[in-house]
Amino acid sequence: MIDLRKASETTGEYRFRKIDPREVEIKAWHWVDDLNGEIAQLETVFWEPEDTLSLRQHLIDSKSVKGAAVLEIGTGTGLVSLVCAEQQATRIVATDINALAVLNARYNAELLGLSKLIEVRQVSNQSPGPFAVLEPGESFDLIISNPPWENEKIAEVAAHALYDPDFALLDRLILEAKGRLNPGGKMLLAYGAKKAITRILENGPQHGWNIAIEDQRQLETLPEVFLPGMLLILTPQDGL
Repeated sequence: MIDLRKASETTGEYRFRKIDPREVEIKAWHWVDDLNGEIAQLETVFWEPEDTLSLRQHLIDSKSVKGAAVLEIGTGTGLVSLVCAEQQATRIVATDINALAVLNARYNAELLGLSKLIEVRQVSNQSPGPFAVLEPGESFDLIISNPPWENEKIAEVAAHALYDPDFALLDRLILEAKGRLNPGGKMLLAYGAKKAITRILENGPQHGWNIAIEDQRQLETLPEVFLPGMLLILTPQDGL
């Protein structure tokens, strides 16, 4: 269990402890209207809430989360999974390759009293596939991700949230996600990069996906990288 120490009145520093004696500093606190509360961000953990603005609004407005089993790939601070928990998902598995992100999401779930609904699992660098930490036969009603947007090499742990070399993660989501969906399930992807979105629109139908974009903007009029991110809703063509 994570134990948050009281803030120092003189320095304003916040720290908390893992089971090992190493201390990890909280980089910032962020107020989130969707949660009506603050959540913590640790060093190296990605934070840009505009990435998932349309995704989170869809989760709230569509009511599709209520009663659903949800998988979030690349949870970061846990923001999207926390929204799913607030919207009455029955079960949430959140994953991340960054050990501090795993700790971060667990802490925020504990902070908001949602830890019983959210299980956070760490993906290993040796087996980094999007479904590598799932059990055989484990499936979900919703698979959700705000994956890294750009095709660049990863030089440090924080870059896992920014770069997807050769779009390997994106391609595996398109190839493998249907096998992890329950009947009637769908995958929600939030992207703010034209190359990645174009890749989904070109490759998704070839691999059995129907794709809908829930956004009023025209992709061709946007810069190569833009905010807020664009929501893509993928459903299996075979109606599984």
